[in-house]
Amino acid sequence: MSNPSNNELLKMLNEKTKENIKSLSEKEIIFKNEQLQKKYSVNVSMEYTNNSDKKPIPINIIYHTLYDQETNCQSSNGKQSFQRYLFSNNKDYDIKFEKKTLDNNSAPNFFKMKIEESFKNYIESKNSIKDKIDDLNNYPKVFEFQYNYQHPIPKPVFMGPKLLQNTDTHKIIFISPICLIFETKGESTGFSGIDCFYTSIRHKFDMELNEDLTIKKTIYNNYFGVNFTKSSWLQSKITSSAMEQAEEGFNGKYLPLIIKELNLTIKKHSTPALKKIMIKDKNINIGDTSLTEDVIINDSFISDIEDNNEKYRSNNRNEANSINGILFNNIYLILFIIIIFILLKFLGKEFITIILLSLIVYYLHSINNKLDNLNIKH
Repeated sequence: MSNPSNNELLKMLNEKTKENIKSLSEKEIIFKNEQLQKKYSVNVSMEYTNNSDKKPIPINIIYHTLYDQETNCQSSNGKQSFQRYLFSNNKDYDIKFEKKTLDNNSAPNFFKMKIEESFKNYIESKNSIKDKIDDLNNYPKVFEFQYNYQHPIPKPVFMGPKLLQNTDTHKIIFISPICLIFETKGESTGFSGIDCFYTSIRHKFDMELNEDLTIKKTIYNNYFGVNFTKSSWLQSKITSSAMEQAEEGFNGKYLPLIIKELNLTIKKHSTPALKKIMIKDKNINIGDTSLTEDVIINDSFISDIEDNNEKYRSNNRNEANSINGILFNNIYLILFIIIIFILLKFLGKEFITIILLSLIVYYLHSINNKLDNLNIKH
């Protein structure tokens, strides 16, 4: 059988991408569409500029820069992976990493290349990806790993927890040589009412190819969802609060951070002529020069994870019991009920009813304030 033409390969790649996404979704290996109710960062073009010449950033370089746990990021001065840098940026601590199926050696050819080779082949020159897509049967490939960590609540309420125990299950999904997906399932404990749902996040990168199989464009989209595992009368409040925080988190925090990291990585691995990344979108004005200028890293700002862990352990040893603040609320509620029964012997039922209704209103207002102050991590 003769080798397929470029047009045949393009058609094959597009069909393979659609088939693999559909198959993984049906098998519930990746999130279904109904689990991702909101789309935030929309059709963001991932490209760098060399003078007036704009070129796309290949998704294998994006993978190594942002999601490869064995690559130390430039934003941390080469001290930790980008994922751990995000934890440091959020002041998370007691971070525990669990390597499940993560194995770079079994990645498909296009993603297995070292980052230096990727830069040489697909950024500094204009080579096609044809020689790296001869292993289409090795797609889709899914890597999974997990982080457990403590997340401090910025504005804890009276008798409420000061930190949450979070579990983030991450999946790197190599859909095809032209599609990369990174998904996160986020679960939290430590506060009454938040163990009934999980958040679902998808970062999706798609490459469009020219007829000669060189890279034409790389597009980024972000999706978010709140999914309940059991019924809750706080469902509406939890969903609206999470959606609001997600929008600020993705477009206001995450996107600038990945721009910064890709910027630094491009400058490290490429020739001096390639200096800037410019990521633009019609709906999102993130091409500001403050994001694309040279970034000066302050070493005093960046510290090792273990130093951060010890610092926060020390600060929170005397506050550990506050995680179970809601438990104390329940104890107080039981004592209150006992007192009410005693008072019923001496006071009228109408008077007691007024007191009970007032306390119920106060209790509901307190829960509402806790949810407003709860910072759900993205």
